[in-house]
Amino acid sequence: MIKIWYISIMNKKKIFNSPLALSFWIPAIIMLSYFAYRGMAPFGSSSILTVDLGQQYIDQFAAFKHTLLSHPSSFFYSFSNALGGDMLGEWAYYLMSPFNLIYLFVSINHLPAAILLVTVLKFGAAGLSMAYLLQKLQIQKGHYITLFAINYALSGWFVANDLNLLWLDSAILLPLIIYQIEQLFKHGSWWRYSLLLALAIISNYYIGYMIAIFIVLYAVWRISWPNQIHSRWQTIKAFTIGSLVGGGLSAWLILPTYYQLKLGKAQYNSDWSLKFDNHPIKLLLKLIPGSFDFNQMQSGQANFYVASFILITCVAFFTTRLLHWSVKIGALLILLFLFAATTWAPLTLFFHGFQYPVWYPYRFSFIISFFIIYLAALAWQPRWQPRVPTLIGLFIAFSGIVVYAILANHKTSFIDTTSIAIFGSLALLTLAQFTFNTTDRLRLPILLLLTTLSLAANVILSLNHFSYLTNTEYQNTVKALKTANKTIKKDTSWYRVAQTFQRTRGDAMMLDYYSGSHFSSALPKKTPNFFGNFGQPDGDNYVVYSNGSVLSDALLNMKYLVTPNGTDNGKAGQPSTHLIGFRPDTSRYLLKSKAGTTNVWQNPQALPIAFAAHDAALKTTMLHNNPLINQSNLWQALTGNARSTVTSENFQQAIGHNVNTPTTITGAALTRVNNTKPASLDLKFTPQTDDSYYLTIGNGLPIKDFDLLINNKVITQFSSYRHTVLINLATHAKNQTQTITIRFKNTTMLVLNNVTLYRVNNNEFQRDALNLKANPLRIISRDERMIKGRITTTADKPLIMTTIPDAPGWRIKIDGRPIKAQQVADYFLAIKTTPGQHIVQFTYTPPYFLIGLYISLLASATLLVPFIYNKILAR
Repeated sequence: MIKIWYISIMNKKKIFNSPLALSFWIPAIIMLSYFAYRGMAPFGSSSILTVDLGQQYIDQFAAFKHTLLSHPSSFFYSFSNALGGDMLGEWAYYLMSPFNLIYLFVSINHLPAAILLVTVLKFGAAGLSMAYLLQKLQIQKGHYITLFAINYALSGWFVANDLNLLWLDSAILLPLIIYQIEQLFKHGSWWRYSLLLALAIISNYYIGYMIAIFIVLYAVWRISWPNQIHSRWQTIKAFTIGSLVGGGLSAWLILPTYYQLKLGKAQYNSDWSLKFDNHPIKLLLKLIPGSFDFNQMQSGQANFYVASFILITCVAFFTTRLLHWSVKIGALLILLFLFAATTWAPLTLFFHGFQYPVWYPYRFSFIISFFIIYLAALAWQPRWQPRVPTLIGLFIAFSGIVVYAILANHKTSFIDTTSIAIFGSLALLTLAQFTFNTTDRLRLPILLLLTTLSLAANVILSLNHFSYLTNTEYQNTVKALKTANKTIKKDTSWYRVAQTFQRTRGDAMMLDYYSGSHFSSALPKKTPNFFGNFGQPDGDNYVVYSNGSVLSDALLNMKYLVTPNGTDNGKAGQPSTHLIGFRPDTSRYLLKSKAGTTNVWQNPQALPIAFAAHDAALKTTMLHNNPLINQSNLWQALTGNARSTVTSENFQQAIGHNVNTPTTITGAALTRVNNTKPASLDLKFTPQTDDSYYLTIGNGLPIKDFDLLINNKVITQFSSYRHTVLINLATHAKNQTQTITIRFKNTTMLVLNNVTLYRVNNNEFQRDALNLKANPLRIISRDERMIKGRITTTADKPLIMTTIPDAPGWRIKIDGRPIKAQQVADYFLAIKTTPGQHIVQFTYTPPYFLIGLYISLLASATLLVPFIYNKILAR
C-alpha cells in the first residue's frame, strides 16, 4: 500500500517537474502570467483581442462552434460568407486545429477568455513537442531538455504570432515530424511520418507548405551524413513514399482549397525581382528582446529570437570535433538558405507560395529558431568549456550587436535602451557561465534562470507594444447584435440582414445569420469585384455591405436592417460607436422591433433568394465605377421595364469656404486657399419629391482626407474604399433644402472624383418590386449547401434569377434533370426555363473534393500496407 502511494506521489511530481512537464509549464505559465498582468479576460476588463484576432479570427471560431453544434453542412458552404461562399477553403486555413474544440463549451460572450486558454495551451504544447524530440532522440538529458525546449516555444516567431493561433499547430508538430524522419532513417518506417505530415498540412496548409520545404532540406542534409544505417536509396525511397502518402492523406482538404485559391488569392500576382527586400544586417536587431512592434507586424524583419544560451551553444555545433565536417557544412548551407529567404525576394516568394504576405512578413521564421535550437542541442555537452579564442569571439560578437543596436536605436521603433541593456547584461551573464568550470548542479539552474528571464523579457517587451480591445467593448457590441438577432431569428424564411454598424466584417459568422460582409484570405476575386460594382467598400480579402440602397437591399434579399436606436450611452462597443453607414431610407421600412440599443427594420420590398424574372438580365453589363446605374440597369433588365428607376440630379448651389467654388461639380479640383484655416465646400439641393437621394464618391476622393456632412451632421463611412461608393443622403425630404458639406482634413487639395447626385423613383421601384415578388421560389427544403423549392415561370419571366453567387461546385436540377446555369451581372446564378411550374434544386459540392477524397482513401489504404506486410511476416 505504501509502495503504491509512493509511486502515485512520484507520478504526480512528474506531471509538474519532469523535463517534459516543465517544458510545457514554463512557456504556459509565462504567457498566462503576462495575460493576467495585462488584465485580460478572465483576469480583468481587457481581452486578448487585437488586430486580426479581434477583427477576423474570433468570428471564424464562432462559426466553428455554430457549424459543429447547429448546421454541419456549413463546413462546405455558408451564406454567412459575404453573399454566400465556399467554406472548405476557410476551414483549411482558419479552423482545423483540434484546440478549437474548446470553443464548443464556451458561450460567444466568453469567447475571448477561451481564446486566451487556447493560446496558453498552444505555447505549452510547443515546448512539450520540442522536449519530446530532444528526449526521444537522446540529444539531451535531464532538465537540459527543458533549457532547449522552452526556447522554441517562446522564440520570436511564437511571441510575434501569438494572435495568429491558426499558424501555431503546424509549428507545434514540426519537432514531432523531425523525430519521425529520424525514425525513418533509423528503422525505415515511414507511416508515422506520413500521419504527422498530413496533420501539419491539414492543421494549416500554408504553414504546412513551409514545413514541407524545410523537411526536404532536412532530409537531404541527413542523407549526406556519413555512416548511414540503411542504404541511402532505401531511405530516399521510404522518405518519398512517406511524403506522398502524407500529402495524399490531406488531399480531401488541400485539393479543394487549392481550387479556391485559384479563384481568389492566386489571381493577385506579386512582382518578381532579384532584389533584397531588406538589409541582412538588420536581422541582428531581432536578437534584442522586444524587437517586435506594430510597424514590424506590417513590414519588418523575420522574428527568430532565442536566448543567448542558444546562440552560444550553436557556436559549439560548428566548433566541436565530434561531428563530421560535412554535417557542419550542410547545416550551415541550410541556415544560409533560411536567412537568405528572409531578405532575398525570390526565396521570400518561394516560401510564401509566390506571393508576398499581407502583414506578418517571413511567416516561416519559426523554422530558423527550430533549426538553431536543434543544432545547439546536438552539440551541447554539460561539461563543454569553450576555448579562450571562442570566448573572446563570442564577447566581441555580442558587443558588436549591442553597439549596432545603440547606433540604430534612434531610427528604429522596436528597440530602446532598456531592451538593449537587457540583452547585453543577460548575454554577458550567460557567457560568464562558460568562463568558469562550475559544477553541473550550479550551472544548470543558473542557465535555466537566465534563459527564462531572457525569454520572458522578450514576451513582455514585445507584447507591451500592442493595445488590446477591452472585454466590455467586445461584449457590448455582441450583446446589441444578439438582441437584434433574437427578433430576426423568429422569421424562419430565407433572408439576409444589413447593418449600419458592425463590430467586425464577420458579424454574420459570429452570430450565425446571413449578411453581406466578410473578411477572409480565401475570398474569391469575383466577390470584391461585384461589391465594387454595386457601390460597397471592398478589398482583396474583404467586402462590406455598408452603403446599400433601396434597390440593392431589395435585389440582395436584405429583408432586415439593424441600426442603432439612439439610446446607448456612447461607451466603447455601443452601436453608436461602430457606425459604418448612413441610411435615412430606413424610414421606408417597417419598424420590426426596438429593443436594447438597436432597431430592427423590415424591408417589404426584399426579393426572395430566387424568383422569376425577364431574361434580358442575362445581357446586363456591369459598368466600372458607376454603382447606382449598375443597380438600376440590373433592376430594369429583371423587370423588363423600359423606364429606369434612377435619374441623375443637379446640385442647385455650391458655396466654397476657404476653397475655390467650382461651376461643375463632378471631377472638380478643390484647393485650400489658406492652409492655416478650415476649408469646406457646401453643395445644396432641394428635393422636388419624397424619393430617395444618393451621392456617389469615387476612390480618388478618399474618406481619410475629408469629412462628409449632411445638414451639419457627420456621415460616418467605412474607413476605405477602392471603387466608387454609394451614400444615401435623404428620403421623404420634399421641398426641404439639403446641404452636403465636404470638409477638408489634413490636406490642401481634394478632387471631387465621381461626385454625382442621383434620385430613385420610389413609386416606380415599388411597382417593379411587386412584379418581381409575384413568382418567388417557395422553398421545400434547405441546408447550408442545398436549396430545393418550387417556382412558376411565365412567358414574360422565363428566367429563374437567384442571388446565389455563381461558383464552380454548384449543381442545378430542374424537375430532376441536371441543367447548366447561366450568370447575371458577372456574379449571380440564373437558369433559363420554359414557362410553367418547376421543382428546382441547387446543391454545392466543393470542386476537387471528391477527387481529393478518393486520393485520401487510397493513401489510407497504402498506409495499411506496412501493417499487413508485418502481419504476414509474423505468420
